[in-house]
Amino acid sequence: MAEWKNYEELRPDQLESLIDKSPVAFWPLGLLEHHGWHLPIGFDGIKAHRTCQRIAERTGGLIIPTMWWGGGGGHDVFKWSHYQSPEAITSMLDTTARQLLDFGVRALVLMAGHYPWQSFIDQIVPTLRSDYPNHLILAGTEVSICGNAVAIKGDHAAKEETSLGLALFPEFVELEALKAGHHDDVWPPEGPPSEDKRHPSVNFDPAHPLFAQMGEDAREASAEHGEAGIAAVIEHLAQTIEAFTSRETD
Repeated sequence: MAEWKNYEELRPDQLESLIDKSPVAFWPLGLLEHHGWHLPIGFDGIKAHRTCQRIAERTGGLIIPTMWWGGGGGHDVFKWSHYQSPEAITSMLDTTARQLLDFGVRALVLMAGHYPWQSFIDQIVPTLRSDYPNHLILAGTEVSICGNAVAIKGDHAAKEETSLGLALFPEFVELEALKAGHHDDVWPPEGPPSEDKRHPSVNFDPAHPLFAQMGEDAREASAEHGEAGIAAVIEHLAQTIEAFTSRETD
């Protein structure tokens, strides 16, 4: 198992030593957002972090503290969700990525667990790649980050994401919570969203077992289904990083 560490836990000399050995950094991009009755509010960030950790076990490197502040996607109307302005998100993403690359990171992975992160990634990554042409910058969600090399589906708190949760962090998934009869305090103080603010694919019925989901029934999820998809993503990214870092040391 290669050496990897959490960025925030290291002293400056330890950071220098590790980046000399493994010039790879993983930045999980998450969100605090309602993910149905059965998944944690921080699902997206936990998913991204666990995926990064499994890759880092192969390649070594640093795992940057998870970015919890994002936005986009239509679940801001649910209680316990926290969305930020697009300007703030893009600025933090671009500034921090450039700092890491300037500090000595040669391969940077921006692993987004929240699918609307893709729009922010698409705004900054082309310029980053142009400004740092000798670096490897991999960016996207588990659905997009491998390009056409890996086919994996996405949804919101439904079969696909629930399966990923069962594969990556089953201790935070409670399928038995997928039932009717939950509490009624599910909206922010301003109340439920008006019809024109409701995404047509999202379940807005708090009495329904699949409340807040978007996709196929989460009760059909399985760890095996989730593992099949995420293992392929991890393998492809690990091989890509290993090929790049081996060329760097030749």
